[in-house]
Amino acid sequence: MSEKIKIAVLVSGGGTNLQALIDAQSSGILVSGEIVCVISSKAGVYALERAKNAGIDAVTVSKKDCATAEEFEEKIIGAIEEHRAEVIIFAGFLSILSENFTKRYANRIINVHPALIPSFCGKGYYGLHVHEEALKKGVKVSGATVHLVNEICDGGEILAQKAVAVKDGDTPETLQRRIMEQAEWKLLPEAAEKLCRRLLCFRKPETPKFSLEKWELSDAGGLAETINKIDRKYLSGRIPEPYTVADAEWFISELVKKKEADGTGVFSKITVDGRTVGNISVEKLGDIGQKTAVIGYYLIPEFYGMGIMSAAAKMICAEAFERLDIQRIEGTIFEPNIASRRVLEKAGFELEGVLKDAFYKNGKLYNEYVYGLTKGE
Repeated sequence: MSEKIKIAVLVSGGGTNLQALIDAQSSGILVSGEIVCVISSKAGVYALERAKNAGIDAVTVSKKDCATAEEFEEKIIGAIEEHRAEVIIFAGFLSILSENFTKRYANRIINVHPALIPSFCGKGYYGLHVHEEALKKGVKVSGATVHLVNEICDGGEILAQKAVAVKDGDTPETLQRRIMEQAEWKLLPEAAEKLCRRLLCFRKPETPKFSLEKWELSDAGGLAETINKIDRKYLSGRIPEPYTVADAEWFISELVKKKEADGTGVFSKITVDGRTVGNISVEKLGDIGQKTAVIGYYLIPEFYGMGIMSAAAKMICAEAFERLDIQRIEGTIFEPNIASRRVLEKAGFELEGVLKDAFYKNGKLYNEYVYGLTKGE
């Protein structure tokens, strides 16, 4: 994954939960986010050493060195903004920050609490105090909770919980250790990954710079490599598998070049940074009308969802209307294939409401509808 959500981890002590996050990053559990800084409210704590050992930038913002709570928060915000962090994780962070802070990063701050909220939570319930109170009450089950942080102490939305048994003879220290091992160190990285993945899903990826270029015989190797990366259910017609360089040479010389020469098609390779990532074409076909052509396209999966294909479709349609003697370009789309439908809609095609075909495949009914783009629209 090339893009990751930047994470700031706030700590106040030894940093065992920080270490769990670092380990999750190394083991592939935390892949949608990356820890870019550790901010400690106390100097000299071992969490800072853990950050240093992992090559993560560490900052100390000591509360006792700040004249006011506002100054303390401003310095923390400064460190977060300097590192361009989007998610903040409280991992044993013992300071309660203001509503201004929590609203600034609404739905982007998570905390792990060493009990099953709403039990043993709120102001004054932290560290060993939580486990001392749990043992006083004689509970048989405790655990950990990961929740979003808002203006109410331990009052944000619960993201995950895990129960842990309380055993006879437990001390606050033994119960704390068991809850860490069985719950906190597992729940926190998993919740961090889910939150970061959710943010990435809602983020619209930038459309990379791409170009449309004409196929040449020397491109046969790149064409073969590209087609062999495509999910074959998105390739129309009978395509040899594997698709060889010889197949690509035939396609370019016997189909592309001839159709372009006789004015019945335009074909372009799609390139990003000089790399061939797909193909797009508009072809006149004898069975759909002399003034009508069809659009076809494919893209390697790693470039899905970036807006490339819709932009490329607009470009090649403009060229096709100019070079081919046509009044209309059609695209057909299987109803379940929402991605292809969006490509055509964003390129200016309109759904005709015409059911072209319906068939069963693998026990599912597929409907194929017609989209159309008319010259001059």
